Amino acid sequence: MNLPPTDRAGAPGGSPHDAADDTALLASILALALPPGADPADAARALLARFGTIGAVFAADPAELASAVAGRLQIRVIVPLLREAAIRLMRARIRQGDLLSCHDALMAYLQASLARDTVEQFRVLFLDRGTRLIADEVLAQGTIDQTPVYPREVMRRAIQLKASELILVHNHPGWNPTPSREDIAMTRRLAQIATVLGLTVRDHVIVGNGASISFRQAGLL
Repeated sequence: MNLPPTDRAGAPGGSPHDAADDTALLASILALALPPGADPADAARALLARFGTIGAVFAADPAELASAVAGRLQIRVIVPLLREAAIRLMRARIRQGDLLSCHDALMAYLQASLARDTVEQFRVLFLDRGTRLIADEVLAQGTIDQTPVYPREVMRRAIQLKASELILVHNHPGWNPTPSREDIAMTRRLAQIATVLGLTVRDHVIVGNGASISFRQAGLL
């Protein structure tokens, strides 16, 4: 199956407003680490021009980041701190309202959170009836290419949290986020079980190192 991955960390063709927001957010993070007199907005624009989105910036290799802002930032030392700060800020951003209306921000958050993990993990975003985020939880971790998923545990947790909708997420360590047959079958099985319980699986996002795929956008769900 040859599916077109979502470009870099989000949906193609983000709005100018989103780009301005990303520049401001990244600049606020970089300001914590830049030397006096340096322009954090200039450094933010340089990184976004190189990597495309804020999610891709924080999923990038530290050596690549260093080359994009050479001489202005000790990126190798502080990148783990910057990445954690960025993930927390992006998580706060997607908690502000209807999650389905901020798809680009969600994809950037997932890319930054998961793209550099070396083992597979399966997590679920639990949403209320207004598609606002209740919780983002890791429900399973596995090996480099396999994670066991137990539908009963997913549904039990959804009921405990009084969730109405679910967004499934897992990563493919490496670059290729193309779903396997097992990924597709597992997603459809979970969606069927959810429907019986009055829940909705709204999407399944697979994150690779540099690209992501949304089942909903790809017509797989």
